[in-house]
Amino acid sequence: MINCVLSKKVTRLLGITLLTGLNLFPFNIQPGYAETCTTFPVVGGEENDETEVTKTVSQPGVSIPVIGPASVGVNNNWNTDFSIIPLKQYKEYTITFTPKSDGEYKVRAYLKYNDDTADEIYNEKKSYTAGQAIEIKGVPKADNIPIQVNLFVGDPISIAKTYTVSVKGCM
Repeated sequence: MINCVLSKKVTRLLGITLLTGLNLFPFNIQPGYAETCTTFPVVGGEENDETEVTKTVSQPGVSIPVIGPASVGVNNNWNTDFSIIPLKQYKEYTITFTPKSDGEYKVRAYLKYNDDTADEIYNEKKSYTAGQAIEIKGVPKADNIPIQVNLFVGDPISIAKTYTVSVKGCM
């Protein structure tokens, strides 16, 4: 009788060990690693600490030369910058671009550095579907910390199309 009970316990323990080793045990808990992300404010946003902006692509800017060092003209809204605050090295930067209008867009994205250089992380001219967000991811240079993330949406094909954009950095 004792051998039979002992044999059942050993068999049960071996079965649990085998299931755990194969990750088939229903209570097998794997350690989770939460990603820590920070959203960044829009440079020149209408509200304080605005982290998302919706734009409708304007006509191209026109520069009108005048006598003297100044020039006047009509600016476009093709560039959107986000300040990396707090300024620290993030593992990855993610731009969430959500078209509000169906159609073709010309979209470029950059990580901008303090030494006046930039890494292009995205450059696509393609058709997007309204409401279908895309994530544009960029990894910074190992020896330099970006100070801004730039999204450039502009080209004659993009005029009058509307989109929403936000940016975050993740550790």
